[in-house]
Amino acid sequence: MQDQPKNIAKPGLIQAKLTKFMNIIEPIYLTIDKKFRYRCNYREEKTSDLVILASMLLRIDLRDPSETHFHKIMTEAGIPLPERSRYNRRCRDLIPFERYIRICLLNQYKQQSSYEIIDSAPITLVYARRSNVAKVLRPFADKGYNAIKHIYFYGFKLHVVIDDQGFPLSWEVTSASTDDRKVAEELLLTAPNKLVLADGGYLSQALKNWLLEVYNINLWTPIHKNMINRNVVNSNALKNLRRRIETFFNNLNIIGHFEHPGIRTPSGLEVRLESMFLWMTINVHKQILTGNSGLKIT
Repeated sequence: MQDQPKNIAKPGLIQAKLTKFMNIIEPIYLTIDKKFRYRCNYREEKTSDLVILASMLLRIDLRDPSETHFHKIMTEAGIPLPERSRYNRRCRDLIPFERYIRICLLNQYKQQSSYEIIDSAPITLVYARRSNVAKVLRPFADKGYNAIKHIYFYGFKLHVVIDDQGFPLSWEVTSASTDDRKVAEELLLTAPNKLVLADGGYLSQALKNWLLEVYNINLWTPIHKNMINRNVVNSNALKNLRRRIETFFNNLNIIGHFEHPGIRTPSGLEVRLESMFLWMTINVHKQILTGNSGLKIT
């Protein structure tokens, strides 16, 4: 991706977008305890935490897959970022801040939802033909199967829960071979709702009974033609509603290239995902205020 031609954003546009994101996150950033914000030698830093946080959102907004290219256009626009390795370390250190800001914004923006959707998507580190010999992040990543594309891949799985408006409520990254049903309970407990829509990967009567009896969560999955349980609702309307999360994943891939992130460290992946989810939270709220679908991106 780095050798492909890229559009160079205008300096004035970069400054305007950076200021916009700083205005959104600054009120919440100032609520963080001073012992975390005022770290050792913080007065000697030429770039504040607020600028670093806003720049992480700006990279997602510009849809720039290359960190080297993004750092270059930022410095050319007159934004005093640290040198690139130092900038990377600052971004990793600010992951808890970014997560805290996202949760606070979600509590402000989110309204009562009638249902939630859970699903997973692959994060591919190497191409399928090299999946058997890949060694990238070997202690964490492994080989899995993508049932949608009917291919094996090497990498991770991204598990996400969104509400009916499109807000990302919770997410988790696991190895590619992890069964979707193993992380369903943990994700749904952080975003409880009476009705949760899922696909066939979560088809388990034991899981459904457990969630209903213990947490009063009704997990809906489509039924297969060979199933004899006629009491299960298999509405086409529910199937169409569940597909909204596929649009969400497509949006994530457009803005953040998460399916092929090109990262080599777990912290690098976490920075990318946290930035994407914070950007999506802001974008969903923006679209709802203008009367559009929360899943529309601009």
